[in-house]
Amino acid sequence: MLGYPLALPVLVPALMSAQAPPQHTTPGQVAVLAAVSYTVALLLDGQAARRRRRAAPWVVPARAAVLAGACSLLAHLVGAYAVPKLLGTQDPASANGYALQCLAVGAFAWGWRTSVRAWSGDLLERPGRPARTGTGRSSARTTTVSRPSAGEVWVAMVPFRDRAEAARHYCVVVGARSGYAEVLQITSKDKGHRDDYIRMENEGWDRTGKASWVEVGMAPRRVPYESFLSDHPQGPCPPRIWREIQRRQAALGAARTPRPHPVGGPAPSARGPRRPPTSGRGRRP
Repeated sequence: MLGYPLALPVLVPALMSAQAPPQHTTPGQVAVLAAVSYTVALLLDGQAARRRRRAAPWVVPARAAVLAGACSLLAHLVGAYAVPKLLGTQDPASANGYALQCLAVGAFAWGWRTSVRAWSGDLLERPGRPARTGTGRSSARTTTVSRPSAGEVWVAMVPFRDRAEAARHYCVVVGARSGYAEVLQITSKDKGHRDDYIRMENEGWDRTGKASWVEVGMAPRRVPYESFLSDHPQGPCPPRIWREIQRRQAALGAARTPRPHPVGGPAPSARGPRRPPTSGRGRRP
């Protein structure tokens, strides 16, 4: 049960104090129990956030410490207040009290994991591949996946620029929008002679291990979320490549942005200033 190792720093001392004669845990034993609880919390939190939004290295260990502390506090509160009220016993180390504490801590930890996944990847539902039934018919199923985030490498059906078709390609996500993501296509073809592509080292996102080229000097392509072919990213974009993509895309966006009209007057005309109106005889009034 998930709640048992997380509640060990509270359950074991309560069980030892309920013995006859009562026993007490030593500081070393308390440290071991706390280490076990923290390790489980670290594995749980790290597994929930490992494939999603990139964060500072200290974020997962800090969240794990908070989770372990919150689980111990919850186990203590359940044993001190919920067990006497619901079970009618003052002994939190009883079998039913033990089970209630573990159940409460396990439910809290699972809710924590779901919250971390939602924060890290914006969980969404998308249609999955049809599954075969016993009658030979295919039934649709839904799969819970993480929404692509900027700076990640994914595999998707990327549309062509010159025709209404798409092909399977690796791509770098540069933005997440409502219903679709903006991506830059990665290709294995040599594009070293073109200025709008840069060489991209393979850091484990492709099994072949070969370097590729990613387009940087053109507008991103729009890929609907249902066109992504996996439920997790292949890996992060290399930092050097990601900085260059951000720089090129910022310059490209500034070049496409129209110049604003002067405040307080109409847009200037390409024909120059207008001449004042004349009278019917062709003379100025």
